[in-house]
Amino acid sequence: MRTVASVDVGTDKIVALVGEVDPYGDVHIVGVGSTKSKGIDKGSVTRLEVAARAIASAVREAEEMSGQKIGNVIINVSGPTIKSQNEKDTINISPSPIEVEQSHINRLLEMSIARAKEDGAEIIHAVPRRYILDDQEGIEDPVGLIGSKLTAQVHIVKVGTTLSRNLEKAVSSAGFTPTSRVASALASARAVLREEEKDDGVLLLDMGAGLTDFVFFLDGYPVITGSIPLAGNNITKDISYFMKVDQEEAERIKKENGVALMDIVKEGEVIKIKPRGETREVSIEKRRLAEVIQIRLEEIFEKIVEHIESLGFKIENANAGIVITGGSANLKGMKEFIERFTDLPARIGKPTELTGLKEKIEDPIYSTAVGLLRYGVTPEGLLSERKVGANTNNNYKVRNFLDRVKEFLREIL
Repeated sequence: MRTVASVDVGTDKIVALVGEVDPYGDVHIVGVGSTKSKGIDKGSVTRLEVAARAIASAVREAEEMSGQKIGNVIINVSGPTIKSQNEKDTINISPSPIEVEQSHINRLLEMSIARAKEDGAEIIHAVPRRYILDDQEGIEDPVGLIGSKLTAQVHIVKVGTTLSRNLEKAVSSAGFTPTSRVASALASARAVLREEEKDDGVLLLDMGAGLTDFVFFLDGYPVITGSIPLAGNNITKDISYFMKVDQEEAERIKKENGVALMDIVKEGEVIKIKPRGETREVSIEKRRLAEVIQIRLEEIFEKIVEHIESLGFKIENANAGIVITGGSANLKGMKEFIERFTDLPARIGKPTELTGLKEKIEDPIYSTAVGLLRYGVTPEGLLSERKVGANTNNNYKVRNFLDRVKEFLREIL
């Protein structure tokens, strides 16, 4: 069976997965590795060598569990530089109707990609949303049909060049070749969303530690992909400030006692905390903690709604509601908060249809890594097959030497 591997580089942790692809295209997860993220903040590399060591540690753990040696990996990209746009282009195939070929679709995609290019950004996804063949709308796959004019709407996703290249360099320095780059929100959508949700309209939120990535689907296709630099760490910092505790204590309080919605906390319920500089614990009302968390969540959701509406869409069109995943999705009361704030149905998104180490990764924190593996099997709309360091491939001896050095470094890290 073919082997695929993914690396989800997050602000809080780095997750690596190894999967084996069977003849039917199903991925069997055979290796899992994770480590505390270092040298990474909000999708950006802040310390190259430190980040490379953390990445190598996570992948090495997954290798040991799977018994596989990993070379190529699919990676996620995220951060405030992620943005999207929708393009619409038309080509005349022939004066008289002929059979539509894949080359015609490729021409349309190339036109959309050329229009969307900009300095300082790289295009990583070009997802055809819908086709119009002559005057017939709603065409899902025009190849093989007869027509003379073809129109396509294409969802383009871009990321800042500096962010993307530095992340690739960190992965490469760890001893691996990042063959594909996938926007975190689209990867998570592959792992947790159902097709009927996409068709009905759904907003997927991936709320981690440093970032909240999101993708808005209408009629089965993405129309907005983005990211904001607010997430779980901001909640932790708020708790630290208002409860007068250090960061470590604030994180513990959030995980053990945090609630996203004040109204589901019982009146008079108290919790114990240890204020900064104190040797003894003190009691505070749990509703006070919930209020701090709820205020920050309201800000995060307001910014996402504002972004969606600024692009001409309405969150009310998400008839299937909102699906939230990522580590912060495990916060108690998150579903209830979302439903109260947006007046839309909500659910917590976990990776679905898993085989292999199901019990180990059936958790929102693994959604992006699982989705990356699925992109490795069916890379629909993916434009990130560029090899890092491809310009040196002509010198085989140099590449072979560098590969051996990387392998040596991986063994001693």
